Amino acid sequence: MTRNSRIILLDVGGTFVKSSLGIAGKGAAEETFASTPISSDAAAEEISKAFREAVLLQMERAQAEGFTIDSVCAALPGPFNYKEGIFMMKHKFAAVYGMSFREILGDVITDDIRLAFVHDVNGALLGALTRDESLRKGNVALSTFGTGLGFAYSVDGQVKESPTGSPARNIWNLPYLDGILEDYVSRRAILRFYAENGGVLAEGEDVKEIAQRARKGDAAAIEAFASAGRHYAAGARAIIDEIGIRQVLFAGQIAKSFDLMENHIREGLGEDILLAVLDDIQGTVLTGVSSL
Repeated sequence: MTRNSRIILLDVGGTFVKSSLGIAGKGAAEETFASTPISSDAAAEEISKAFREAVLLQMERAQAEGFTIDSVCAALPGPFNYKEGIFMMKHKFAAVYGMSFREILGDVITDDIRLAFVHDVNGALLGALTRDESLRKGNVALSTFGTGLGFAYSVDGQVKESPTGSPARNIWNLPYLDGILEDYVSRRAILRFYAENGGVLAEGEDVKEIAQRARKGDAAAIEAFASAGRHYAAGARAIIDEIGIRQVLFAGQIAKSFDLMENHIREGLGEDILLAVLDDIQGTVLTGVSSL
């Protein structure tokens, strides 16, 4: 990468492609962030159009500022072939299953532009390691709380991956009680716990409102988050101990309410495990992507 070049950073979700221009290893360039709507349930043509629009927008911005683009780097959920850049999801982006990212972008990019990919949770951890040198010693894990339960870990600054580029270990599907751990630590779990304790939500209300009520002393709301925290610690402790994790970082929408779970997680994992929240998850992911 030269001083006159930039990379395009993408953070791909089910409803938006978040993009920016970036500098290798340093993250997003200021005032280049954009968000392009996308539907992971759409037809292949619509999905491809959204990706092309997101990339083209940043390419035009780079050109206007006198920069060339030498790479497009993206964080995506799995399953995805991160080595070859091929969509392997059937629950999201099913219409482009088996298609390559380069094929989808088509003539928006030239053959000499490098493409690189990372699992979104691995990307968040990579960004945290890039931003904070103190995390590069020992074993560190990142858990994302949201619609699902993500997990990634690093050893002495190296994010561990599976052969396909996904996180080396998963906890969302760990057998737990009468199901899997994600059944007890996720958006749907908190909604269920709240209802089981007598809580009632109005139409359109969600976990955010439960958190607001918890902070106002609502007993059912307090217990909903406490339950999720206790279940996380009980379900994840064995793998955290096995890997020898010294610090766990938390991110995601539900992690914004981490204070409502922290004491229960700390009690379950033990006082020797350090806990922290990644506040700027978007910037952290893009920093991670810029390091590819």
